[in-house]
Amino acid sequence: MFRRHFLKNAALLPALSLDIPQADTKLLITDIRIHEVKVNQRGNWHFVELVTNKGLTGFGEASHGFSAAVKDGGSQLRTELNSLFRFVKGESPFAVEQYRQRSFQKAFERGKIAITAFSAIEHALWDLKGKALGVPVYDLLGGKLRNELKVYANINRATNERDANGRRLISAFQANAESALKSGFKAVKLAPFDDMKPLKSSDEKQVASDIDYAITCIEAVRRTIGPDTDLLIDVHSHLNQELAISTAKRLEKSNLYWFEEPVDPQKFPAETLAITDATRQPSAGGESIFGRQGFAELIATRALDVIMPDVKHCGGIQELRFIAALAETAGNIAIAPHNPSGPVSTAASVQVCASIPNFSILEYAYGEVPWRAELLSPIERFENGFIHVSDAPGLGHQLNEVVLKRYRQ
Repeated sequence: MFRRHFLKNAALLPALSLDIPQADTKLLITDIRIHEVKVNQRGNWHFVELVTNKGLTGFGEASHGFSAAVKDGGSQLRTELNSLFRFVKGESPFAVEQYRQRSFQKAFERGKIAITAFSAIEHALWDLKGKALGVPVYDLLGGKLRNELKVYANINRATNERDANGRRLISAFQANAESALKSGFKAVKLAPFDDMKPLKSSDEKQVASDIDYAITCIEAVRRTIGPDTDLLIDVHSHLNQELAISTAKRLEKSNLYWFEEPVDPQKFPAETLAITDATRQPSAGGESIFGRQGFAELIATRALDVIMPDVKHCGGIQELRFIAALAETAGNIAIAPHNPSGPVSTAASVQVCASIPNFSILEYAYGEVPWRAELLSPIERFENGFIHVSDAPGLGHQLNEVVLKRYRQ
């Protein structure tokens, strides 16, 4: 009986006038533009712009897919972007999953530069899709759960003044931390272990000296920012399991928000778990890991308290959302996306984080250039340590063409 009534009513549906927005199936991608913006010695920003036959454009970011020391890294990135573009040329920007299925594995096989290029094009597809429908990307991901996101100021990339021994000045870290607080941030991150010499080429005295310097720096910054500001430390895999545990215990009085990647979590998942189990401070990591498969073991074993997929390196917006869902299913492991990047990556991260139930905190590259705010229209909005989630279509921002042209390489 129910089936008969359903079929009868269904026959009437074509006659109904339903005001449902329809995707423009004739909107097609026709070209790609690559913009490199000069930042500093730590690396430039690389933005990707997909152009359509109707003049609508979408943006993505492919910054930091290679070390600033790598020769011709920008040329390699352009090669990968142009190679991956063939998978979206002539296609609808709505075909995000088609693009992923065609090129996800190919990017993985070619390495980090290709992965970053893959992710940037994926960002731009989502941006185009949102703009074409007139909705923010978070609405395409299930809707937003929050209007603002807690952010921390990564002052590491802006701190470059050094002493006679080549170590960055502790006073410079303190000054940048203080500046971040004056700008409204309630959390600060630094990586003072970056000045360590490699363990393999150092004797015990050198290792001890390097660790003492890093701890002294952390303690100095803690005094500068006071006890109520969150302090995050990134070790960038400069330690081993034994040193990581002993160092973390020495830092307990500094009351860290987290202790990030003392060893590479992808290469050393068992050691990462051992460090997490042996220390009181929350552990975090995963900034360079690609895809759910890369995070699977760390999530399954709960080797980290917080995982940090980067929207530029993990496979893009969709993959970051999938990784977050995997972490949530495994016991509500927190997600804090890695993002010491340019404003387009931040915009993409904000949109996906707005929809993630287990979101914790988002990274923000602080103090790299004074004109960052001018590069986006509308500008990024901050208030009391939080970044506002834009409700504008797509990623919520456009690149300012005048400013882009001024600083483009």
